[in-house]
Amino acid sequence: MAAPLAVPLAPFADALPVPRRLVAARRNGRLSVPIRAGVHRFHRDLPESAVWGYDGTVPGPTIEAEAGQPVTVAWRNELDGALPVVVTTAPEAADASGVPVQCVPGLSGGTPDQNAAALAGHAVVHLHGGLTPASYDGWAENLSAPGQDAVFHYPMGQRAALLWYHDHVMGVTRLTVYAGLAGLWIIRDQRERELGLPEGPPFEVPLLVQDRNFGRAAGGRLTGELVHKTDPGTMEAFAPFTVVNGKVWPVHDVQPATCRLRVLNGSNARTFRLVLLRDGRPELDRITQIGTDSGLLPAPVAVPADGLVLAPAERADLLVDFSDLEPGGQLTLANTAGAPFDGHPFPATGAAEAADPGQLLPYPDVMRFRAVAGHPARRPRPGRLATDSTAPTQADLSGAVRRAVALAEQELDGRPNMVTMRELAVAADGDPQAPVITVVGQHGQTLARLRTAAVHFEDAATFFPVLGRWEVWQLINLTGDTHPIHIHLEPFHVLARRPIAVTVPGNGIGDRDTTATVRLARDPGDELDHVIDANERGPKDTVRVNPHEIVELAIRFQAYSGRYMYHCHILEHEDRDMMRPIVIMPAQLMPFMS
Repeated sequence: MAAPLAVPLAPFADALPVPRRLVAARRNGRLSVPIRAGVHRFHRDLPESAVWGYDGTVPGPTIEAEAGQPVTVAWRNELDGALPVVVTTAPEAADASGVPVQCVPGLSGGTPDQNAAALAGHAVVHLHGGLTPASYDGWAENLSAPGQDAVFHYPMGQRAALLWYHDHVMGVTRLTVYAGLAGLWIIRDQRERELGLPEGPPFEVPLLVQDRNFGRAAGGRLTGELVHKTDPGTMEAFAPFTVVNGKVWPVHDVQPATCRLRVLNGSNARTFRLVLLRDGRPELDRITQIGTDSGLLPAPVAVPADGLVLAPAERADLLVDFSDLEPGGQLTLANTAGAPFDGHPFPATGAAEAADPGQLLPYPDVMRFRAVAGHPARRPRPGRLATDSTAPTQADLSGAVRRAVALAEQELDGRPNMVTMRELAVAADGDPQAPVITVVGQHGQTLARLRTAAVHFEDAATFFPVLGRWEVWQLINLTGDTHPIHIHLEPFHVLARRPIAVTVPGNGIGDRDTTATVRLARDPGDELDHVIDANERGPKDTVRVNPHEIVELAIRFQAYSGRYMYHCHILEHEDRDMMRPIVIMPAQLMPFMS
């Protein structure tokens, strides 16, 4: 473990901001939300900085809607001026002291990207997790320019859940979301209210967790200028400072009660593994998880023993017991996940010493909770939670369409690598030297030969799910990193995680062809468990696919037909072509499809 770096800011110096609430039900389901720049102070030690936000704040307002009550939003593009982010690639991966440049502020010798500086403020809003008609889903190429409005209709025909909305502009989502175009969206319903869960302040607290970097002035002083910095060997931006609701390392005062934390990882690329510490010791038993991406779990679960893992776009609905804390008592939320994340375990008992610049984790602190005086109000842990979402049975899936997707990274000379999702089809018998992915069983028998049918976003669509029919997707990771895969429109159920050993020959990952051998057996160097965590047993819209792993999921598109997409939610990957279209069709039209 590398030595920790000196902390350039006073931690836990600012109060946690609570995003402004916009309750759609109180406005007859109609909202007008400006997309515009504002002035934001990330930390009291940083000067004010211009940022983009859905109403000039970071994050944007939390929109609350009622299940079954449609919401119409007029997204008004009022952006003006330059992108408030300096985008650069440092010439070296480490500075003169050997510290990775992504762990330090400033440009590290990089030149500002003039193409990014010239961006004119186009935007398109995607409601992540929303059951939304295709025309309002936020297709990445359906942009609005500054001065234009986009009126979107959201039916809200879905269960209570924490969603989020963010920009989805083709090719630059990593920059616009980094600049502040993101906010939370909470759906309420009567079933959830009957459980007596906290709703609204002060006992329900939304937490948008992100990583950010800043400019550095002469003499080393930090500025409030946002910096998106990568290096020659790492295409993703892993910024050193954690911000929660737009503040660096904030502190939140809590009463001696059970609080409900609605947590979203809104980072571009960083995965968090969150551990709650008291005097440096983990106290994860205070936390009960009751919900995930798409709403309540069937029953409460404990978070994993090493901590709560949230990849980009994943959410967690948590009940945290602060009822025994005396005034002044403190708990610290820390992150133990290095970057790029590959699922590697890290014991919660070591969380207080997790700082490791070599793992691009110079400052593990996330935020702090501080107890204030009040009447103790410990809520009993609920028993049964959701009864309206069950996983499909074997009978449901007996005739399901089965699809396979390989997650691959192509090395390029002089340019960032290309990461893609390669849709696969059964290869015809014939040339044994044809570029295929060969799936081999535990006893060496060939189970399948799969050719690459599509690679890039603009390739023709090959996935045409039929409304109302179950499908089983296999996501095969040929890379060394964990990829959070998000499917638009419908939630899915994770069926299995299977260990695999992958062999890719030289030049096996081509522009349009893929050659690899995938053995259904554990790789000798694989340390992962490849199990479905208890908190992944509910409906999800984003799933982590670890190295040496196949993730199998079941999905059924029931609400709407039309053109949607699925992609990696590491935004640098999405922008680098790790995104593919899907077209959902009514059964009656399928005989007419060529």
